[in-house]
Amino acid sequence: MKPLPAIWNELSKPLPRGSSADDIPPVITPDDREELVGIIERSDFGYLAEGRANVLFVIKEPPNDPAIRKAMFKGTLLRVAKATPGVTPCDYETLQDFQEKSVEAEVGREHLVPQLLVKISQHVADALNAKRNRNDGSVIHAGYAMLMEDVGPAPGFRVLEFKPKWLAQSPLAPPDATRCRTCAREAFRNSQRAAQGHRKALPIPVCPLGLLHDDRRVRLASIDRLAPRWSERERERLADALAASGVLERLRDLQLRGDRGDALFADPSDAGFGLAMTLRDCSCYVRMPTAEGNVVAAAPVVIKLADVDKKNWREKQTYWRDSHRNLADNGWYRGEEKVDPPVETACVLRLDYCLARGIDDIPAPFRARLCPPP
Repeated sequence: MKPLPAIWNELSKPLPRGSSADDIPPVITPDDREELVGIIERSDFGYLAEGRANVLFVIKEPPNDPAIRKAMFKGTLLRVAKATPGVTPCDYETLQDFQEKSVEAEVGREHLVPQLLVKISQHVADALNAKRNRNDGSVIHAGYAMLMEDVGPAPGFRVLEFKPKWLAQSPLAPPDATRCRTCAREAFRNSQRAAQGHRKALPIPVCPLGLLHDDRRVRLASIDRLAPRWSERERERLADALAASGVLERLRDLQLRGDRGDALFADPSDAGFGLAMTLRDCSCYVRMPTAEGNVVAAAPVVIKLADVDKKNWREKQTYWRDSHRNLADNGWYRGEEKVDPPVETACVLRLDYCLARGIDDIPAPFRARLCPPP
């Protein structure tokens, strides 16, 4: 069968217009998938990272096996669910079906980190558990797992990971809000951290609305904060790549389309609302080629989305509703929270208010771009 890098390349091509994954031949056959499972069974693994629900591993194919192509798993990660007491484990069949039938069709396959559904045996699950060093009571079981393209750090690339979050204001926000949904939420979270005794200066949250602003200077000011160690040329190049891809505009449009009003309270089971909430919590990965190693610096910038998992609205709806009520009722949207000292934010809503009225009180993160020294 093909090595995984060739499969990722195939799965990164746009679907024909008007089609879904069901309308085109599968990239791998059932026999290929079975062979892949057999190779995984004979492989070794390296622990990479884990979150609340999933664990990531690198795969080291068995050495000196003439039946296995060289670099079979190059640029590939193994993602597995972990069962934690009190937490419903991810149903990977459902997640894969959701990505193929909902996310790919709406967002575009070319904008997503490609993945394949496979099965792991108890033997493999035991090997993976042995590589971990966690005492949270979680365990990896035999069953479905995901192979996915590795879009993390690599020689010859500048790499950036960020969460686009809410790319438009919440339809439930007060009409006189001075903070967007993301800035309001981050202000609340920073107040909690301060109350818990965090002594380090808390970072001012990056407002996602800046990434889609009409003024390129505002977009660059937002990128300045996402990639502070990048050169000016690299930031300019990223701004151009984001605009050319249109992926953030697509996320914003789908968020708006799926959440037009009070769906959170009236119809949280709606498929469009579910997709909107998924896309408000996905991750964006950027790989920018540099002149290092064997990578050609002029190669295109790759921008892909991951963590587009289906949300369990039955488990999430109470949390979502309580979060909204807290932000709306306790002044976080309006910057009127009853905390001392006040929480500093740099929301684009406040920026636009100042610009429209000629007010000099422009939020600090935007001043270097908008008000350069003479």
